[in-house]
Amino acid sequence: MTNGAETNGAEPNCSELPAAEPPGTDPGSGIPAHSGQQVGLTVLAEGPFTRGPDGPLTTTLRVPVERIGPGPRSARFDVIVRRPGEKPFTLELGSPTPPWMVVDERPPDSLAALLQDSRFLAQQVYAVAASTLALFESTLGRRMGWVGGGRLTISAYDRVSYRESGYYRDDGLIRFGHKRDGRAQKAVPLALFRDLVAHEVTHAIVDGYRPKWADSHAETDQLALHEAIADLVALLSVFSTQTLVEQLLTQNGEASLDLDTLDENLLRSDLFRLGDGMFTRGSARPSLAEDPHPNWRTLSDPHLRGGAIVQVLLRVVARLWITRLDAPGGRSSLFQVARAGASVGRQVLSMLIRSLGYMPPVDVTWEDLLRGILAADRTVVPDDDLDYRGVVVTAFAEAGIVLPTPTDLYGVSTFTGLRYPVRLAALGSDPEEIVRFLWENPTLLAAAKIDPTRPIVVERVRPTLRVGPDGFVVSEIGSTFTQGFQLSTAEARRFGLTTRAPVFIRGGGQLRFDEGGRLSFAALKPILDPERQQAKLDAAIQAPHPVDAAPPAAPPVAPRAAPPPVPVLPGATRRIAAAPPEVSAHRRPTFHP
Repeated sequence: MTNGAETNGAEPNCSELPAAEPPGTDPGSGIPAHSGQQVGLTVLAEGPFTRGPDGPLTTTLRVPVERIGPGPRSARFDVIVRRPGEKPFTLELGSPTPPWMVVDERPPDSLAALLQDSRFLAQQVYAVAASTLALFESTLGRRMGWVGGGRLTISAYDRVSYRESGYYRDDGLIRFGHKRDGRAQKAVPLALFRDLVAHEVTHAIVDGYRPKWADSHAETDQLALHEAIADLVALLSVFSTQTLVEQLLTQNGEASLDLDTLDENLLRSDLFRLGDGMFTRGSARPSLAEDPHPNWRTLSDPHLRGGAIVQVLLRVVARLWITRLDAPGGRSSLFQVARAGASVGRQVLSMLIRSLGYMPPVDVTWEDLLRGILAADRTVVPDDDLDYRGVVVTAFAEAGIVLPTPTDLYGVSTFTGLRYPVRLAALGSDPEEIVRFLWENPTLLAAAKIDPTRPIVVERVRPTLRVGPDGFVVSEIGSTFTQGFQLSTAEARRFGLTTRAPVFIRGGGQLRFDEGGRLSFAALKPILDPERQQAKLDAAIQAPHPVDAAPPAAPPVAPRAAPPPVPVLPGATRRIAAAPPEVSAHRRPTFHP
């Protein structure tokens, strides 16, 4: 099988419903069922300044059908809209009949009207956020939790600047402010940029999946990986729009584009950009056309450090794209060229997202990312006929990221004769079974260097279902565990650490079990490993405080009184809504664009 097409599983047709109920109906209710259904919503392909023949360039995103209340509000999102100088208000975007889905509307043709259209702004934010979440869930084959199981609040036009816009992890809040731009008379809502919305929602998704990558003990590499993943999801989600790729390829005039001479240098020029030209690549993100900074692994800014990995994976896209173009008929038309590029972008993005399930829950490194991409892809696509993994390995090696030789990609070759619980099915749902599995296998305990006198925390146990290109389902169980504790100065010195203060150490691992309940993958970060912990301690002492690192926790705030009932404006189609959560003036977002 090849690493080309990927298939998403579909809900089976319900063919055994009683005859009295029409197909696709919830038995006994008379209400049409919508599990697995999707609806198309119009969004800006890139941003308000990317124009098509008759107005802004748009695309259609497929989002899961769900009940939408005023706001818009869904089971997972709470979108709050505020016009400049006005209180927040709720918008009635849903249909009055089940399934109450957003009623699609196109944006206004003129730029001035578009910047003032709160209704389309709400639709844009909801559609991009919902499609980004659906992308992760369909790729990883499981529901993604966040915000402690609650709704993610998105303030679509907040009274904040660009620098204060972003994801506030302690508040479960994304704030989008506005920014002046010479191409418009009024300030431009940042939420109108598709990639910026996808970027911040990705931060919330990754934070829910790997919360310790951005907590108070996270290092710059973990924050940089956050930024790299968010950038790549944003860039490649936009790049998957074929009409936009065509426009970017011909932005200097179609007559000047020679399809026969397209090469990697041209594809690396300016096809990948954030913010629809609002930010110059040199200041906001590194340019793909340039080589990564020679000392990129020591840069203190997570954006810049993660930018090197963004460059690496975008080079992978460009090289695989060229391979597609060199196939017979690959350069036959601009349509074929753009279609191949958008397809490769989606596939590389899937490889990146799948790797999340193969990386440790703490202290993740760039080598862990490379290993995670390779292991996850080999599990779903065993036969790599198009050499996707080879291109990935080469691109990472050019940035100085290599795996030791030889490498046990799955990390389980030395674990033989493992003892398993009698009830293998419990591995997929019961954290205590994972603790028992670790405890009953001394070789695993020794490999993870777990302190047997302290508790082991199993953070999650979840089954995953993914469909490979051959149509077969790959079923696995993923579980993460951690252990962390404080050492006094004397204990740290006896442990072998050079320090004059107490030290917090932690580690853990990612375990994956195959459909038979047997251990098939392990990524471990040993806890009682003086060499690893000393290296972390030295890096923390030498590195300056990251510019955009997670800020220290704010002092506790007294509980706020319950808001008054939401008033209904007579004769209006909107209602005054509760304001977004208040954030102290000194607070900065954990992550911002």
